[in-house]
Amino acid sequence: MSTALAQNHEENVLLTVTLSPTSALHNDPDGLAIHPLITRLGRVGELQDVQILSVPRESWTQVQGELLDALKSLPGVLRVDVQERPKMRAKRGGDEL
Repeated sequence: MSTALAQNHEENVLLTVTLSPTSALHNDPDGLAIHPLITRLGRVGELQDVQILSVPRESWTQVQGELLDALKSLPGVLRVDVQERPKMRAKRGGDEL
């Protein structure tokens, strides 16, 4: 699956996983894909210790608790965050500047 498709917020729930500096998962970040529904998309920007994962939205409600608990229990995982869908920004009117 391409990264662009996996980052589609309409079809996928995105998770960020923060690793401890000494975590073995730095050398093997694919180890975060502990369930067949999880796709590892890579690092968040240039941050060495934060990985982004995606899970199909259609399955999320059934597996949410299981996946979050399993990821949080991995050695070296400091935190797991569910990312909100991006919000549309309000456009300023020309006379507000």
